Amino acid sequence: MDIAFDLPKSELHLHLDGSLDPDFIASRAVDRGVQLPVEASKLREYLHVLKSKRSHIGDSVSTNSNWSNFDFCNQFLQTKEELKQATRSLCKKLRDDNVVLAEIRFCPALHTLEGLSVNDVVEGVVSGFQDAEKSYDIKGGIIICALRSYGVSHTCEMVELAASWIGKGVIGFDIAGDEGAFPLNIHEDGIKKAVDVDLPFTLHAGEWPENTVRNIELAVDLGTRRLGHGITLCKDNALMERVASLGITVECCLTSNVGWKVPSYKDHPIRKMFDAGIKVCINSDNLLLSGTNDREAYTSGEVRHLFNDVGFSWDQVRTVLMNGVFASFSPEIDKQWLLDYEAKIEKVLM
Repeated sequence: MDIAFDLPKSELHLHLDGSLDPDFIASRAVDRGVQLPVEASKLREYLHVLKSKRSHIGDSVSTNSNWSNFDFCNQFLQTKEELKQATRSLCKKLRDDNVVLAEIRFCPALHTLEGLSVNDVVEGVVSGFQDAEKSYDIKGGIIICALRSYGVSHTCEMVELAASWIGKGVIGFDIAGDEGAFPLNIHEDGIKKAVDVDLPFTLHAGEWPENTVRNIELAVDLGTRRLGHGITLCKDNALMERVASLGITVECCLTSNVGWKVPSYKDHPIRKMFDAGIKVCINSDNLLLSGTNDREAYTSGEVRHLFNDVGFSWDQVRTVLMNGVFASFSPEIDKQWLLDYEAKIEKVLM
């Protein structure tokens, strides 16, 4: 019996462009006439070499720039059909790992290089997810991201776009990207706009290991319901108490954080947050680009790391899994669905 696999799971923090299947990339490359630098089986290794060359703390990037490993993936996500296929394929891969709830996030502005409008882009991703809902019995929806390096006007545009698609496949909004170079206060007006239109939102905050506690403070001040990563939250005990008392959920990404952000799984602050009464859930972040070439991020693997390496009991794992589904932005996650989900967990753990 493989408990980690058998448990029904959720993914609330998962990026589309960072989670492409290498075979999808290879297929699109053939159709596009693109010569890949390596064969499909070595794409992960190639992309993680690109990732390792990226500098981090204290190294700003220019406005409207993006990381090269993500840019490589995004060249194959420039038509509605590609976006639809990639989303559907990702959902199937998740469902094959017994993920029953997925919230997939992406920035539409990155997919307009060949003439699509941002609405065309969202339509492609939403249609892929809706197909997957019918075919694979998976719940959830789409979260539209703004990129920190694009400025507040872009953030406001993405908020308006997300708001226009609420109830039609989009379920929320996020700000992602280079937190080390672009602090959250740059986008404060955009976040306030999301509040004004009653748009559910989560924010990447506290992901960079230095000088990001203020980003978490601002996210909390502005009323976020969820925090992406939040690894520096534990540097401020008063802030931890506040996050716990407000019931904010922290979207922890274990494998994604281990490396330059956190020394090891055992050192990940998820334990300290959990013990402080903070609602934490576990997520993969990017199925292709997170972790290292030989240490992949995937949902069952995150459960195994939580149990084997962080030292959570199965009863505590149950709590973490329930935190994830309770924090979902999806309107489909009603009381009956939650009761059925909990019953499935109990059946595995009994």
